[in-house]
Amino acid sequence: MEQLKLRFAAPQDALEWLENVPDFDKGIMSYPSLRMLCAYNGEPVGYLPIHKAVMLESLALKPGIGQLEGAAAMRDLVKGAELNASSDGISEIYFIGNDKSVVDIAVKNGFEVLPWPVLRMRL
Repeated sequence: MEQLKLRFAAPQDALEWLENVPDFDKGIMSYPSLRMLCAYNGEPVGYLPIHKAVMLESLALKPGIGQLEGAAAMRDLVKGAELNASSDGISEIYFIGNDKSVVDIAVKNGFEVLPWPVLRMRL
């Protein structure tokens, strides 16, 4: 298998191909942090949009805290994350959690449960 070369491409160069990808979110095309990777061997053979995101995980609340106070703390912490993200030109925040009550609060505050698995690569 031949080693491909990589370069950055203009996002619109990949749009025709991306429109054929199921569940492609066109909204990312306007993200300030969007970069389009292109693998090529004389001509493009693949594109991969990449953008920065904020990842929230492991919400730790005071033991014994009431549900209302915990929800308020989570709401305000997420507001802080939104401020941090928007100041860095980041357009998406992800929240990893499996506590149903926390997930329910997150959904009520603008998060959506995604239908796809979340994958991680540690560097």
